[in-house]
Amino acid sequence: MGPFSVALQWMLLYSSAALRDDPSEHLNLDEPSDECEEEAKLLQQMMLDLGFKGPMTKDHCDLPGITCSPHSCKVETIRCTTCAGHLPDYIRLKGLEEVTLTSPEMTGDIKAFAATPDLKILDLHGTKVTGDLEVFQNFTSFLTMQLHDTGIVGDIKSLTEAIWLQFLDLENTKIHGDLNVFCKDMQRLVQLNLGNTRISGDFTGFQGKMAGGLELLGLANTGVTGQLSDLVALKQLWKLNLRGTAVTGNLVDITKFYRIQQVDLSFTRVVGQLTADWKGCCRLLRSLRLQNSSVQFAPVGKDFGDLTTFSMAFPEVILPNLRYLDLTNCPVNSPAKNLLLPLAMCKRLTFLMASGSGVFGAMPQLKEGIIYASDGRRRDDFTFPMATRLLLLDLSYNNVSWLSDLPVLTGAGRMLFRENHQIKLSPGLLARALEKHIILDLRGTKLSNEEEALQLLQEGQLQTTDMYAYRDEIAGYTCKDVVSTIIQVTSSRFLPETLCKCLPGWHGHGATCQVCPANKFSDEMGLGTCKSCPANSTAPEGSTKLAHCKCDFGNLHNGTCSCDKHHALIKGDCVLCSKLHLQCNTSGVSASSALPEISFTRLQRSAEEAHRCLPPGELERCPGNHQCGLGYDGTLCATCAAGFWAKAGRCRPCAEMNSTSIWYAVFLGVAALVVAAFLAYRHVFLPRQVAPPVSVKSLLQKLITLQAPVLLQMVQLWSVLSRLGRSSSSPSGGSSQSLPEVPYLEALQLTTTELQNSLNLQCAFNAETVRMLAALSSPVAPLLLLACCAALELYRAGFGVSMALKTLTLLFIGGASSASELLSCQSVDGDGESLGDFAFRKAIRHLRCSETDGVAFWVDMVGYSSALAYGVLIPLFLVGLMVRQYFALQEARLFYASAEGGTPQHVTLRLQTLHGQLPEEALPKRLLAAVAAHMAVHCRGKWLVQLQDGYISATSSGGEEIPADHLDLMKVVADAKTSRNIDVLRSRRVAEMLTERIMLEEAKDRWLIGSQALLCKYMLCQDVWMHLVMKLFAVALVSCVSMSDAWKWAIAFSLGMAVLVGACQPYMWPQVSQLQSFSYLCLALTSVAFIYDWPWLARVALMAPVILLFWQVREPDCRAALAERLYQELESELPKLQRGEAHEVIVQKLRFSREAVP
Repeated sequence: MGPFSVALQWMLLYSSAALRDDPSEHLNLDEPSDECEEEAKLLQQMMLDLGFKGPMTKDHCDLPGITCSPHSCKVETIRCTTCAGHLPDYIRLKGLEEVTLTSPEMTGDIKAFAATPDLKILDLHGTKVTGDLEVFQNFTSFLTMQLHDTGIVGDIKSLTEAIWLQFLDLENTKIHGDLNVFCKDMQRLVQLNLGNTRISGDFTGFQGKMAGGLELLGLANTGVTGQLSDLVALKQLWKLNLRGTAVTGNLVDITKFYRIQQVDLSFTRVVGQLTADWKGCCRLLRSLRLQNSSVQFAPVGKDFGDLTTFSMAFPEVILPNLRYLDLTNCPVNSPAKNLLLPLAMCKRLTFLMASGSGVFGAMPQLKEGIIYASDGRRRDDFTFPMATRLLLLDLSYNNVSWLSDLPVLTGAGRMLFRENHQIKLSPGLLARALEKHIILDLRGTKLSNEEEALQLLQEGQLQTTDMYAYRDEIAGYTCKDVVSTIIQVTSSRFLPETLCKCLPGWHGHGATCQVCPANKFSDEMGLGTCKSCPANSTAPEGSTKLAHCKCDFGNLHNGTCSCDKHHALIKGDCVLCSKLHLQCNTSGVSASSALPEISFTRLQRSAEEAHRCLPPGELERCPGNHQCGLGYDGTLCATCAAGFWAKAGRCRPCAEMNSTSIWYAVFLGVAALVVAAFLAYRHVFLPRQVAPPVSVKSLLQKLITLQAPVLLQMVQLWSVLSRLGRSSSSPSGGSSQSLPEVPYLEALQLTTTELQNSLNLQCAFNAETVRMLAALSSPVAPLLLLACCAALELYRAGFGVSMALKTLTLLFIGGASSASELLSCQSVDGDGESLGDFAFRKAIRHLRCSETDGVAFWVDMVGYSSALAYGVLIPLFLVGLMVRQYFALQEARLFYASAEGGTPQHVTLRLQTLHGQLPEEALPKRLLAAVAAHMAVHCRGKWLVQLQDGYISATSSGGEEIPADHLDLMKVVADAKTSRNIDVLRSRRVAEMLTERIMLEEAKDRWLIGSQALLCKYMLCQDVWMHLVMKLFAVALVSCVSMSDAWKWAIAFSLGMAVLVGACQPYMWPQVSQLQSFSYLCLALTSVAFIYDWPWLARVALMAPVILLFWQVREPDCRAALAERLYQELESELPKLQRGEAHEVIVQKLRFSREAVP
């Protein structure tokens, strides 16, 4: 601000004070006092709103900062720089001319001044006041408006009526508008500062009436455009700030502002450079800011010569008053001498900044430089004035290459040469800088000559940190810092070889480092080359330690890659040994060399994993070595080695089989042959004996004879289901160990395999051959016996069929199981894991399932042929038997007995036919069967039976009440009528049974003769279908054991058969039906016991049918057996009955407590 403008502003601000020297003139006595009181109240309220903290005086005009009119009590001036309150909503002080409120905490809206049209001075700068300038659109008295750094908004054209405005400062507000519209009639403006606003427009308005008096123009960072030359009319201008605008023009236009002192053209589009025109101009210019503009500044060619020709006689200086010059990031792009020598005679230049301006080359000699004296002689030791006054010379981010002296003020000067590519210092320059305390900033600049720097370090004039304090992670080095406030350097550019080392992960020398390539590392500073990672490991670039070398498998152990403890190397990877079932108690173990776990073995010597051996005796078979246990061999150590024989599923040395054992086995074999021969001789050649009198003992023998096959079948299927505990299909994972009694019970399957195990033929002959022949003959032997039975049929009608059925009872399950075993593959180990190509046949364990030629072909032929026989041919044989009896015995179902005039003490029975008539000779036996059935169901005690012409009668001679049968569930839940109906149906069913028995005795068909024993087991002969179903069940059960989810099928089949037999009650003896149904239920429990490894439940399921059998012994008789006895007795008395005589019979079930009367 010029001296004239300052004086003018003070005169305007305080002109009214000169009129109030006499305190007596403060009030106009002609005015009413109540008006003054009202003014005082308004002022006091306003001061309270503004946050005035001082005491209120009696005379409001005496308040600090308050000035009243000299002719009245009206307030004209309010000045309070400490008031931190809020502008009132409406100021009622009509005569107010000046308001100065500059506390940063002041708030409010300028609409409060809407009723103060006489306002001349408004200063709210730096407050939080807001509002729109449109409040002042009709104000004409403004002289000064200081609203910079507030929240004011609005269009600047709202101030166009304030034509007396001289000082306007709206910098850092949000006003907008066109500069030309505002300046059009503003002839009295002295200072205009609209920087950092949204003002736009150009300089056209400055070429009119207002051109003469404007001294300060601030339009920084606005949208103003135009040419710099458009402002040359502003002759009084001493400060110009166009920073950050789109103004263009040439720097030479500055020379036309004769009074200019401060110029800021930073970030504009102004161009130009120093020329000879600058001589003698701009003598008042003190500050020239050209940062980031397009000004080149440094003269070239002739202009450079004109501006650098100095003479002591004619010391003509350009810009003699210049103190501050900022050329940062300007396109100077000239040698350092072109920039500095034209300014060398500037006596007041203090700050020269040309960072990033493209200056290059050697620094000129400003101390002891060359100049010509008045007599024309050359002077080589002249010190230019600039070198004695300069405080800051900033040539950072340029390319200065030579520095010969220190042209700055001693003790306070600073020379900045940061980030110059490479610079050479004259000898002794660093020492002089230290001596004269001239700050020399060479950070980021490389020294071309390091000798002096090294010497200063050695002499201790330059100190460094003890530690490597600076780290450049990008370039990969660390350096010690130079501890000096004078010489400021970057160690990696100053003395890299001495002060710097490469970081770990890098290699090289000094600060020239390269990152370690992949698969290499450096674990200490300053390594010239990187170390290689161990074999079979990789590391990323820049690895800093050996641990960064990640092994392709495992981890580092003693500097090499190997698997950790409890892990093994397999196919280039480390796998948990427990998954491979290997023992890895140390690190560095490979899967091919580790010992298998106990109970596990390898499938082959080079295998990289082990498989669980099959039970029983897996701990003995697989002791955790590379070989099978003693006496075991083959895949999964499943077979006995040479010199060993199988006993109870385990291999025992043949030495244990002494001569006594051999002779004992021979004796048992001979004894079995003798017994078989005797039974055959007795059955074929000896005549049948007359049946002994019926007794409890004989009934019990007959019952046990019928129950024995049921128990045999139960035991045979129980031993078949024991394989579930050794299969992977069970939920327990096939880990169940067989019970010790299983091998002995398996012998009851009566197969040749079990026979050779008993006779120890493996010790006498080639073990492999013996096992294979035994496996092949096990399913074939029963079939050969059946073929022999066919030959016996030729000897006597029905004999071969009878023997075949007996053979099937004994050998069917064993043969079918052997056929299934022969075709089954052991495709999984004891844990259910697949054996792959090592799967072997269960019956012939040295034979792989993948083999199809040679022996394998014949094994398949035998297996499939046997399976066809057991699964198809034998069931078809039984189907044929069932069909044959159906048609042969159809007559028994064509008549029924009806009771006439029956009473509890007497009944008369007649036969009714459904079709045709019965022969006369057959009628008596049919009537006897009917009355025997009726009495067995409805009667007890002594009864007289009398056969009449066409009917038969029974009369009680000492009848007894039939005891209740609490085990007869149907009658327990039925009412009386239903119970009688049940008895009637049972009587009819028993009568039909006896009739079938009569017809079987009379039959001539060899099939019926041979199957008489089988058919008579069932209540009715047509129930023989159950025999077929049980055979198919046995085939299904032995087949599904080797299937997936076998245990589910086994349970389902067993429960189904238990329900079927229990519901149908097919046997003549209900005890047999109960035992058969209960046995199937126990087989279901057996399946559960083996799959969940519950041996106690398996034993309970095995013994439960035997316990039931002993329970049934308590009452071995039944209705059907009673009826059969009554019929036999009446049949023996048939001649007597045919003569019309009565016969007395005792109708009574037999128990151990009493026997029937003969």
